[in-house]
Amino acid sequence: MAKSKKWALWLLAGAAALAVIVAAMLLLGRENMVGRISGPEWNYLEMDGVSYVRRDSTPYGIQDKGKFLGLATDGVQEFCLYAVKGDEEGRYIYCFWDWEGFFYEKE
Repeated sequence: MAKSKKWALWLLAGAAALAVIVAAMLLLGRENMVGRISGPEWNYLEMDGVSYVRRDSTPYGIQDKGKFLGLATDGVQEFCLYAVKGDEEGRYIYCFWDWEGFFYEKE
């Protein structure tokens, strides 16, 4: 019986630790949320009060992905946002989601 109680305590402690880790990840993820994506095909990005429009044709490619800027959401999905190497004016943002990436250009 003592072995059974010990096992149950370990299981309970593991579940509590997992709950703390998940809560911490959710809270830290909100800190990195810097943008909002909207539109039927994720056409628009708003980040720090600046509006961007999705562009399928740009002078840049995936190889130009720069510094991580934070996360954006459409309310369901989360997207990683990156600066673009070589874009000195800051006109473009590279957005990466799952296996797909696309660019936004400042309006």
